[in-house]
Amino acid sequence: MLAHDFAAYYIPIVYIPALIVLCAIALYCRRNFPDIFRRIVVGLGAGVIATLALDVVRQAGVTHGWLPNDTPVMFGKMATASKDFAVYYPVGLLVHYLNGADFGLFFAFVWGKRENYRVAVGWGLFWLMIMELGMMTAPPMGPMVGLFGIDYQWPQLFLLTLVAHIFCGVTLGLLVQHFLRDSERGGLIDHLIGARIHEAT
Repeated sequence: MLAHDFAAYYIPIVYIPALIVLCAIALYCRRNFPDIFRRIVVGLGAGVIATLALDVVRQAGVTHGWLPNDTPVMFGKMATASKDFAVYYPVGLLVHYLNGADFGLFFAFVWGKRENYRVAVGWGLFWLMIMELGMMTAPPMGPMVGLFGIDYQWPQLFLLTLVAHIFCGVTLGLLVQHFLRDSERGGLIDHLIGARIHEAT
């Protein structure tokens, strides 16, 4: 309920408006900045698919009881405070995949296409290891299970989430590398600076 009290303000005041702004930016860029629009689409799509890869591993943890809760259940109850599975689970699943899409969007904008697939996968793993560290130390998981799951299912919880994030990072790096164009190498800032230099010359 404490998490729901936070979500009751965060979702309508921050989360939903941010999604609306993102949609508006995407629609504007589709007509005026197609290169940025491509980055948005690739990032969001890669994030969703990478989350599917994560869920292949995560579901094993749910089945064996190595996780304190199923992620969509946790997000759904946090968002709705409902005990009705038909209400909280679809909402939680939506939030779970929106979060994954957001992580993919961030990766596509900050790192973009790299020199080769090996480098792209390396940066994908780096990004998802940051997520793993945050998940294992920050709320809600950190206080719930102890640092790195030491107070719950050690070492199964930590190893499971680590492998899940490795799957996710590899998938994210490969997809962004494959679908972004050669002209979209590097992060967006590098891309925009390069475009300005090209226009000046």
